[in-house]
Amino acid sequence: MPSFKVLIPVLISILLSGCATTDYVTHYGIFTAENSDGELRQFRIHWQTLRYEGWTENQFRGLPVVLETQCSRREIYLYDESFGSSRRCENSGGPGIHYCGRTALDMDRHGLEIENNTVCLSVTDKRGSTDILSLQGEVLVTVSCRPKSTQKQIKGKKHSIDYLLNSEIPYVVSTKSIKGADIDLLIPALSTHSSICDPDS
Repeated sequence: MPSFKVLIPVLISILLSGCATTDYVTHYGIFTAENSDGELRQFRIHWQTLRYEGWTENQFRGLPVVLETQCSRREIYLYDESFGSSRRCENSGGPGIHYCGRTALDMDRHGLEIENNTVCLSVTDKRGSTDILSLQGEVLVTVSCRPKSTQKQIKGKKHSIDYLLNSEIPYVVSTKSIKGADIDLLIPALSTHSSICDPDS
């Protein structure tokens, strides 16, 4: 089954078919911190905003914020209110950009069980933006959960599914913006060299 990352451009293309112009802007930041296992890793946060010609005027859309962890196969997707009720976390305290944790995958910062759709990660900026279209400059990443397991067995080999270490103080991440839609070409990749991700191999 195609990943959500692959499906996003396809869905957007279908949505925008018949439009004369679609302009993408890719926003991203890369920073170094610890994952929940205490390993020093690079992290990449990115999202895209787009402008397209509607039937009567320009329209704008924000795609999910994605948080990636070096050496990890797990990507965290954060959504705002524009994605509808199915993407909203319970007891979130109002609008915002959130990842809703899942009981099977996440637990709270103390290692205790959480309910499905508990707010585990949130993103805003220094102006307190609660929607992806408004995000700009330095963003604040708050992590209040940790993964239930930091590794997954795939074809007899262990792979990391860890993510950013929880912290009561938000991570402050400087971001840049660049025109274009191809994330893999526009922003630096996180190294997965064995000397970093599997130093004992």
